[in-house]
Amino acid sequence: MQDLLHAFKEWLIEEGKSPKTMESYVGDVAKFQAYMVEKVVDSRQPLSRFSFVRYKQHLIDNGYAVATINKKINSLKVYNDFLQKKWYYVKKINT
Repeated sequence: MQDLLHAFKEWLIEEGKSPKTMESYVGDVAKFQAYMVEKVVDSRQPLSRFSFVRYKQHLIDNGYAVATINKKINSLKVYNDFLQKKWYYVKKINT
């Protein structure tokens, strides 16, 4: 997963994202991946709407503010865009 995060960061650089934006996106994705490893039997499964919904509910249950949840979900949408463009996964996630 670290290789994928590194590739994501490189893609963000290519896309011209600011260092703070990259830090935010990569951090949010890393936390999502850690959640998936902890909660899901096979963490290698592709992103799905269901995994987004479960993660969002996890954030709500843990008292995150709506704005923070929305930011984290947006980071995951950008990550999904990266996966699509780099041919890791081809299905678009609609949340």
